[in-house]
Amino acid sequence: MSRPRVLLVSNGAGEDAIAREVACRVQGLDLEALPLVGQGVAYEGVARRVGPRRSMPSGGLIPEALGNLLRDLAGGLAALVLHQIAWLRRERRNYQLFVAVGDLWPVVVAGLGGARPLVFIGTAKSDHHHRYSALEALVLRLFTVLALVRDEPTAQSLRVRRVRSAWVGNAMMDGLEATDADLGVGPTELCLALLPGSREGTYSALPRMLEAYALLAGQMDPAPRALVGLAPSVDLERLGGGCPGWTMVSTGRERGAVAELRGPAPPVMLVQRAFPDVLRRSTVAFGLAGTAHEQAAGLGLPVVAFEPGAESRLGWYRGRQKGLLGEALRVVEDDPAEVAAELRRLLEDPAERARRGQVGRERLGPAGGAGAMARILERLARGEALRAGDLGPPG
Repeated sequence: MSRPRVLLVSNGAGEDAIAREVACRVQGLDLEALPLVGQGVAYEGVARRVGPRRSMPSGGLIPEALGNLLRDLAGGLAALVLHQIAWLRRERRNYQLFVAVGDLWPVVVAGLGGARPLVFIGTAKSDHHHRYSALEALVLRLFTVLALVRDEPTAQSLRVRRVRSAWVGNAMMDGLEATDADLGVGPTELCLALLPGSREGTYSALPRMLEAYALLAGQMDPAPRALVGLAPSVDLERLGGGCPGWTMVSTGRERGAVAELRGPAPPVMLVQRAFPDVLRRSTVAFGLAGTAHEQAAGLGLPVVAFEPGAESRLGWYRGRQKGLLGEALRVVEDDPAEVAAELRRLLEDPAERARRGQVGRERLGPAGGAGAMARILERLARGEALRAGDLGPPG
């Protein structure tokens, strides 16, 4: 008897990584993946990538600015979406279950493609900030059989609006166990996690972050070290070549500290395929990331981000993240001196780090959600009814 086939539909590098954590824990199913944004590198070795896909200039951050939408449209976004929907309509009978991971966009694409039954793993919204709107609840009610959301208040809010929903844990906190990769720093050195993101903006974000780091290193004795957590899809040569005043030197490693940047501060280690080690080894995180910021906060690291106007005038994306993380995230002015000052305050104040770290742990919740989600998908793909305990909160 053939194994049930399941298609994962996700819309971003962070969402791909979350879907991967669930997929790694699934047993007895054949898994395939349709990444709606980018190439879905995170799925390698776990789920075969299928369907039309293309990297877009915005990296999936269309709501952040009208310019992102215009650039994506110029890059062929409309045609790509139509091809993805058409592909789903053609192939939908070959799958016993569909799983949309991220915000509402994969639900809409899968729903228009006739994907049924459809489970939604919602990573983007919470009643802590930007609750699902009445229209979004309607979409979930029409297209999905179950919504697995990121916290219990959000699940309760959706149930009131007749969406079958549950909180079984937060899958983004799974898979963060240290792997003992070589990070190129000593065991007693103070470390910062630099998180420039996984999209196209990574290449412009890191040089600005290095300016703040160089200032900070000049103010502290001993200076902290810096570990840059990079997605596997990042082009190291392009990244290193875009950091004025810094020279990239390869370490020859395939994982861990694969290269270092040498310049006006202690060497900055570029780390790939060992992201949990970066977080576990660091004391404070800062940058312009999405999922990575939330994972850092969930492990108890205070997070610093920077944006013009700081917290008085947050954009869509960072405003949403601030609402989700609360005091675990501090957004400062997009100025190297301001960033360096905030990082120094945190590094020199253990009590404040602990207070903000506890907020992050509470907002993200414990690990274990990916395994609970995997068990739910297994039962639904085999056509079995869910048991009462399947949809309970994490123990």
